[in-house]
Amino acid sequence: MKVKILLKNYLQLFFQNFFYLTMLFSIIAFGLTSSHLLEMNSLKKYSLLIIGIFFLSLFSTMNLYHNDSKQNKYLKQKINSYWADTLSQFLVALITNIFSGILIFIFSLILDRNLSLDIIGIITLVAVGLLGSSVATLFKTQWYNHSSMGQVGVLVFVYLALSGSIISILSYVEWLLPPLSKIIVTLQEKESITSLLPTAGQTFLYALILFFISSFVYKPKKKVK
Repeated sequence: MKVKILLKNYLQLFFQNFFYLTMLFSIIAFGLTSSHLLEMNSLKKYSLLIIGIFFLSLFSTMNLYHNDSKQNKYLKQKINSYWADTLSQFLVALITNIFSGILIFIFSLILDRNLSLDIIGIITLVAVGLLGSSVATLFKTQWYNHSSMGQVGVLVFVYLALSGSIISILSYVEWLLPPLSKIIVTLQEKESITSLLPTAGQTFLYALILFFISSFVYKPKKKVK
């Protein structure tokens, strides 16, 4: 019951100021028009859509926590359940990214008779979206207690996500870095969306680990009596 109340509240906050819907519509419009206006092939367009959903989820989730910090203090005091709150935040990220991934892929005009290509294409978009949401969740402290640390953390993680597989010096610790650039590099090298499934699985696992870490980082400390 607590999770249901919080989930409904978070979804309302997520959609309330049209920030998410405006960004989503912009990405969909790009997917619909880029092939004709920019003469872009499907793989290049899909690479940009992957980056687009990452930033869509990152900024939309950051906006959610900003709204939460301003409007939800009374509700959280009333419900008084940290784990229900944490689970609700994860479910919002999962639901919205599934919604985004399906819509973006359908309207990107990349749909194919090959069902496996379509499914892997959507799964990859959802996984990258979850990665963006998990980064925002890990550094949501910028809206609560430590704004500077949260903002710097997001910038560092975004830089590492975009450059981890490109800068040679980072190759030694690539497995520790957000695998966004790895997906783009894999797509360019293999020239097939279906080749992304292992990397998409790695991305999904990476996002889950960040959500897991976040749940313990922000867990309230027990007061000593």
